[in-house]
Amino acid sequence: MARPFHLQALVNMARDRSEVAAQALGKLKQTWVEAQSKQAQLQAYLEEYRSRLQQQTQAGFSIMQWRDYQSFIHKLELAIVAQGKEIERCRQLWESGQVKWQACERDVNAYQALRNRHDEAERKIDARQDQGLQDEFARNQHQRKMTPP
Repeated sequence: MARPFHLQALVNMARDRSEVAAQALGKLKQTWVEAQSKQAQLQAYLEEYRSRLQQQTQAGFSIMQWRDYQSFIHKLELAIVAQGKEIERCRQLWESGQVKWQACERDVNAYQALRNRHDEAERKIDARQDQGLQDEFARNQHQRKMTPP
């Protein structure tokens, strides 16, 4: 009978840590994608606002309206720059999360390799025991045939 793998609890813990790290990595990726999407929305809004300014300029408007447009465009440009920094921060967090997940996966693979070696050693032990039993059975059969009744 095969002996139990004594490090199975460590295998399970390593798998659990890897799953948690993978989930965290997924959330970090989602946050990164959302930040990129927000920047794209800001960029589209900026282009739309610039287009409105150009149309309004052709139609004519007051200096106060022009200042308001310019001020708002400037604020949008600052928001886009800030969002770019947020995207970079999200990317860095995702990369560090990926490193953590990969480390967890290495641990799982290392424990699994130990588990595989243990299982293989146990199979060899079982095979030797089975072979020994078969050899003993064959000897007994041979001895019964050789001894007269």
